[in-house]
Amino acid sequence: MKMQALCIIALVSIFNINLCYAETIWEKRQKALNEESSQETTLPEDVSGQANPAEIENEEIQSVTSEETRLNPFNITVPAEYGSVIESNKGTNGKLILHIQDAHVNYEAQKNIAAIAEYLIKNYNVNLILREGVSTDKNFAYLREKASLEARRRAAEKLLKEAAIAGIDYLTLTSEYPMSFQGIEDKALYDANKNALWAMDGFKGAALEYVRKIAISADALKARIYNADLLSMDKTKKDYEDETIDLLTYYKNLNVLAQKKNINIEEFPNFSALIKIDSFEQNINMAKIRNNTASDEEKALYKEYQEVLKKLNVNKLFKEEPFIESRIKFAIAENEDQKKLYGVSKAISIMDKMLTVRLVPEEYTYFIENKNDFNARSWADFLKEKSDESGLELDIPNNYYAVNDNLATVEKFYSTAGERDNVFVNKSEEKMGKDSVQIAVLIAGGFHTPQLTNILSEKGYSYVVISPRVTTKTDDNLYRQALKND
Repeated sequence: MKMQALCIIALVSIFNINLCYAETIWEKRQKALNEESSQETTLPEDVSGQANPAEIENEEIQSVTSEETRLNPFNITVPAEYGSVIESNKGTNGKLILHIQDAHVNYEAQKNIAAIAEYLIKNYNVNLILREGVSTDKNFAYLREKASLEARRRAAEKLLKEAAIAGIDYLTLTSEYPMSFQGIEDKALYDANKNALWAMDGFKGAALEYVRKIAISADALKARIYNADLLSMDKTKKDYEDETIDLLTYYKNLNVLAQKKNINIEEFPNFSALIKIDSFEQNINMAKIRNNTASDEEKALYKEYQEVLKKLNVNKLFKEEPFIESRIKFAIAENEDQKKLYGVSKAISIMDKMLTVRLVPEEYTYFIENKNDFNARSWADFLKEKSDESGLELDIPNNYYAVNDNLATVEKFYSTAGERDNVFVNKSEEKMGKDSVQIAVLIAGGFHTPQLTNILSEKGYSYVVISPRVTTKTDDNLYRQALKND
């Protein structure tokens, strides 16, 4: 697959995936991606002489001349000031889904989603909008006849800031574009998902207090049990999650450890591609490529660089991440206590994210595949035993039931979120068939992206994943209030 060039500039520094409910690792990645892509960076022309897609990123695209051109996912671009194309895939059934990742109730993101949708409508003749969180075709277009455009703009701006409407509603109210809407939710499933969130709120405080106290004990034991490589890797991971280093730096550190233990990173093709991309960038003089003064050898190297870029898949990269982390950690662990402490610490970290709704799909997959590791009482028993052996007097809490008694509810929340993905695609297919359209915009939280794109790919759809520009944090309280008012 050939990914959009602007995205590639960002990919070699850091990446972004969105979760559908609150601030997440995605938003941290997204901020860094947008900071990178907002720089005045222009990729050189392709060595074949064709203009790079980045060069037309902010230009108005001329009217589409053929259906084939319009439905080619690799022709889809968005202005960098609004967001980035992070993945493109060419399918086989002649239909194209433009998936905009939603950062719910984030004002900046919603304004940019509105701008992206407008750009797609104007330049690619799109008019069907498929929406998460809604089960009908109701929309605000009927209000266009009730007030002037200026009055609607004032009202829409106020409502958007209050999180009373979403970005696509803002566009509906502030424009005259012909737009067709379809909610892609099953109401019963959506309500079950939402109710599980409210149920989590009832015990989240006590469960989170337990998880964070026991995490302190686990961290204290690491100094006694981990070896130097494990301590270094653990610190690097924390630095990445705390945003003191970017994702590329973290991955480069992983690669150093992988090489030290003779781990073949070619088993992880997207991780391997990222490391190669970085190496190429250190050795290619882009200025020479840009002004066409590069030697034949330099042009050949740049062409090889482009081929590696084409193979990089963002979602698959993130799926590889936990596997290479585990492979490295177990390679550098020297005894069973180190391995056990690693497993306990990882489970504690994931449980924290599950309770605060900051989980990314790869972590939920780990939870499903390793449920036995998520017994809070076993965490306490292990840490107490090792604390005594180490002569530490750790304050290990005993209210493990705050987690264990509620684990089924937490799982219910995430499992229903996953079930909704299949509903999204089924309802999208139904609406596109009914309206006899081959292209549509689908707006849903990025937590759904990996599974959505898997389903779309299996069904033969072409798709483009677009992330809106986000540099500000989502207000979790505002999101929850919006849900209550839904």
